[in-house]
Amino acid sequence: MYTFPVYKTNLKGNKMPSVDNTVKKIWPFLPLIIVPGIVLLLAPSIVKNIMEYFGFHESLGGLLQVAYFSGGTIGILLITHFMQKWSARQIILSQVLLLSLSLFAASVSPWFPLVLLFYVIAGFANGILITYPGVYATRVCGDESHRAQNLIYGFFALGVVTSPLLAKLLIDNLHSFRWALAAPAILIFPLSIPVALTKLERIEGVEKLSVEVVRKITTFNRRLFSGLLLALLLYIAAESAVSLWLITFLEKEYKVAPSLAHLTLTALWTGITVGRWVVSSLVKKNDPYKIIVFLTIVSGIVVLAAPLTGSKSASIVLYILVGLFYSGIYPTLIGYVAWFPDDIASSVFTLFLAAGALGGAVLPYLVGLVNQFAGRVAGMSSIAVPVFGVLACLFWLRGQLLGRDAVLSS
Repeated sequence: MYTFPVYKTNLKGNKMPSVDNTVKKIWPFLPLIIVPGIVLLLAPSIVKNIMEYFGFHESLGGLLQVAYFSGGTIGILLITHFMQKWSARQIILSQVLLLSLSLFAASVSPWFPLVLLFYVIAGFANGILITYPGVYATRVCGDESHRAQNLIYGFFALGVVTSPLLAKLLIDNLHSFRWALAAPAILIFPLSIPVALTKLERIEGVEKLSVEVVRKITTFNRRLFSGLLLALLLYIAAESAVSLWLITFLEKEYKVAPSLAHLTLTALWTGITVGRWVVSSLVKKNDPYKIIVFLTIVSGIVVLAAPLTGSKSASIVLYILVGLFYSGIYPTLIGYVAWFPDDIASSVFTLFLAAGALGGAVLPYLVGLVNQFAGRVAGMSSIAVPVFGVLACLFWLRGQLLGRDAVLSS
């Protein structure tokens, strides 16, 4: 029978940090992770322009997201190898340089296959830049991890919010999607200065991801691990699919002006950003499980209803609400990594995000196929399926996730 773990300590052996101490430990990552957020939504923001420039249909447009998440999956799976050899600063700054160079290369590539190749590399670097701050927070923040993850990935979502606006601004004024690829390659350097200048705690005792480590993870709690892994795969799949195809859906199904379509995607991610910061406060006094179940139920209903309304205005409003209810699902799921022992927690985090990257690579491509052959309404409605899959995972884990705070305080 599974027993709830006791409160963990941080790397220095201190008790669970205070709220201020939590922010102090993770603040160098907060400005940095804005740029990986921008990069995450680059493909959805410029896919229509790329399709028009190279002259292909929506099924091929989804390949850009496949390339990004394929590279991201590889990077995420290798992160524990880097953690054994390099310091936090070395890992972050090396990937900052790699991301910048790959985006610059993609921005000047004359052929679409070459764009895809450099986008795989960009995905590799971006996957590590997204993952490492969360791994770090899990180790140094202990049972404040739910709050730390919502803060970190709230700033990440802030970057995602700016992505469609930045892309639209550059494309409208410079008349090329290439500038949208180059902009984050420049912006990431000043935002990585806090990491370069701050002394970060080195994460010790990390086991390299291997078959043996996976065996240790499943031995600790197979049901908890597999349920959370599947839930994260399905959630990232649903989030990525909405992000990639929303602009195209609004422009082609409802003839929405490009500026309004981009603003809708921005508003959706604004809801995710604000919602994550709100959830970071709510989890201090409320059981995270109850919060995440509520968010998932409402998200599934709204994602299903949004493309079925037949009304442009109603659809736009509902998709904005999708962002608000999506908000706390991902970081709260990730927060449960702190329940695993320290020596395997980094590998658990890695596998969770790799699963998410796999979902983000596959589902948007499949939705593109449904859009092309069954219609965009059917394609966008189908995104509700993985959301309800997340809910099924949460119900399956109810006995293990519900009421942990009450157990710990008793």
